[in-house]
Formats: sequence, C-alpha cells, structure tokens
Amino acid sequence: MAWQCLRRISRWRESRASAIERAYRSVFLSPDGEVVLADLAAECVIYQAAPVDLGPREGGYLDGRKALFTRILAMIRIPPEEHAALQSAARLETLPELDTDEGL
Repeated sequence: MAWQCLRRISRWRESRASAIERAYRSVFLSPDGEVVLADLAAECVIYQAAPVDLGPREGGYLDGRKALFTRILAMIRIPPEEHAALQSAARLETLPELDTDEGL
C-alpha cells in the first residue's frame, strides 16, 4: 500500500491546505469518525481539568495530547452546537461502566 501524502495530492501550497482540511473532515465527520473523536477527546482529557499534582513531565505530556486534539478540532471546524454534542459524548466516554445488576 502506498501511503498518501500532501505532496502527492497537490503541488500547490494553497490547495494542500484545503486538501488536508477535506481529508480531516472526511475522516472525523463520518459516523465512525465521530466515535473516534469522542474517544480521543476523553483520552486527551480535553474537557476536564488537569489534576493539580501533575509534575512537569506529566503536565507536558498532557499538554501535548490536548494540543494534538485541538489541531484536529481546528481542521474540522465544527459549529458550536456540534462542539457541545462532542463534549457531551466525550464525557459519556469517561463514565464508569455499570453492571446490569447494579442498575436494578
């Protein structure tokens, strides 16, 4: 399999920017992509406060994860109402699993 890259897609810098944006949107704004995006948001703890006892190394690692997720959000440019729905989905991902007997 030959991996695609921007240089193969377009020779012009202006069209590369729109090509990569289209690629991000096609990946993350599909039904499966939305599930992945919610999972990434939960894993990157993007909608949660960082623990106060983080050391510099752990804090830097968390900041890097958040920066990468922020890049994805910047590329797909979703409207505020969809961003709120993503935030809700990400929070649901962080809830603990309940056994079926526990809810009874």
